[in-house]
Amino acid sequence: MENLNDYKSAYYAQFKFYDENQWFLSQYFKYMAGTIVTQKLKSVLSLGIGYQVVSGGFVSMLTNQQIDSYDIVESAESIIAEFRDRHKAINNINLYHNYFENFSSNKKYDAIEMGFILEHVDDPQFILNRFKDFLTENGMIFIAVPNARSLHRLIGHYADLLPNIYELSQYDLQLGHKRYFDLPHIEDLVNSCGLKIITKKGLMLKPITGEQIKKLGWGDNIISALMIIGESYPEIANCIYIEAQK
Repeated sequence: MENLNDYKSAYYAQFKFYDENQWFLSQYFKYMAGTIVTQKLKSVLSLGIGYQVVSGGFVSMLTNQQIDSYDIVESAESIIAEFRDRHKAINNINLYHNYFENFSSNKKYDAIEMGFILEHVDDPQFILNRFKDFLTENGMIFIAVPNARSLHRLIGHYADLLPNIYELSQYDLQLGHKRYFDLPHIEDLVNSCGLKIITKKGLMLKPITGEQIKKLGWGDNIISALMIIGESYPEIANCIYIEAQK
């Protein structure tokens, strides 16, 4: 368990990878929101507030009556205070100041999302096992994690620029990352927790680094194309997206 205030600086625009994190989170939310609406999932729990791409999206869904309630577990007091102040006029949002490992509730949720969380925690299996117990009978868990075998990392590896594709960079450490996943690893983890994978997709097929993409001036049309292509290639996409049920 960690105090996420320690990593707060990585969640603002000055952080080197802020822009590309916005790309992935936006696509993650797009996939997830589509399923939530289609499956008529009405109660949502988020693990963490983060960049507020996902949490802000759910506030909009709540305002538009696409969901009925929205709860968040967050361990950073300052981030809770900022979020509460921004959305103080919105009803049916519950914020729980707690570590994921300690959170407890009698409430059951139709949708539990843990986008870009499992790479941060000490014991991902413990977190999945704990939170699956908060699902309703037909509830769904939504997961997104960075992929060690992203195309750009594989190219770097075979070009002798990245000796170990599972190695954490200084920027991973700034974000509080503890590990990289690949597709077999995250699938094995989800299955080991008694969850059934319903959907798996990739978030962006990235042939070069985000910094190189920005230097080349690739526009939103190219970013969008890479997102569309990446959906079918979770094995080598930059991030892996999974929907699962008990």
